Amino acid sequence: MKKLLTIIIASLSLLNAQTHIVPEGFSGFSISFKNDRNLDFFGEGKFVRDSYANELGFSYVYDGIFGIDLNYAYSLFNRKEVYDFQVEDGALNSENQNFNFVKNFRTENADLGEKNFSIGFTYYLNESQSLFKQNLPLNISLGLGYGTKNYNSKALDFLNQDFYGKFYSLQVGIYKEIETNANFFIIPRFKISYNNEKNIYDIFQLNVDSNNFEKIGTNSFNVSSTLIEIAVPFMLNNTSIGQPFIEPSIQNKYGTTHIGLRFGFLF
Repeated sequence: MKKLLTIIIASLSLLNAQTHIVPEGFSGFSISFKNDRNLDFFGEGKFVRDSYANELGFSYVYDGIFGIDLNYAYSLFNRKEVYDFQVEDGALNSENQNFNFVKNFRTENADLGEKNFSIGFTYYLNESQSLFKQNLPLNISLGLGYGTKNYNSKALDFLNQDFYGKFYSLQVGIYKEIETNANFFIIPRFKISYNNEKNIYDIFQLNVDSNNFEKIGTNSFNVSSTLIEIAVPFMLNNTSIGQPFIEPSIQNKYGTTHIGLRFGFLF
């Protein structure tokens, strides 16, 4: 009987984690693409928000025990109909000309784009591993990731502001293969990720002589978040271009629900 494993890429953002499926003892590569969309079940405004994420992942797995993953993702955050800004009297109060540098900045700013690149390492406690000499009722994955982020929006362009960051993530996942009578396997998976990010932006000061704002340094703030994801990967039959898989998922991402679909191939 074939055993299938779930491989989790560490990333953050709530990126930002990626999953690949490989047979037990498999050594090789996988590539996948994922799209998710923000749904607002309990809030006001649109049920399907403008917020979304696209992720492209590339992975190498050694003997079904250790994985290394590279991930590139682009996300757009636009969750509210109206945005408020703390501004001085007479200052501009437009969402395209002001920016909230706060911990929940993904919620409090309009049309915020986020690009990130991450590298992740994962170790698997499964039937191939030698740490325990007995069968495990559930397979366990332990992940560590590190990456960089860069943000963009019309407001940041207007302010001539650089906004970027770096992050690390710790992940724990459990999963179990379930055979079916059809020509595929399903692997229900539950994963918790702890992410910590440091976000950096410029500080400007008015030069009285030139009457222009000049950069005098940078400021930063840390954001910690916990992401929870449930997914059910389907491993399909081999084809001439590899072994395809499809994975629907639901995720609590930065405080709201995201529905996603990933597809990819093993080589």
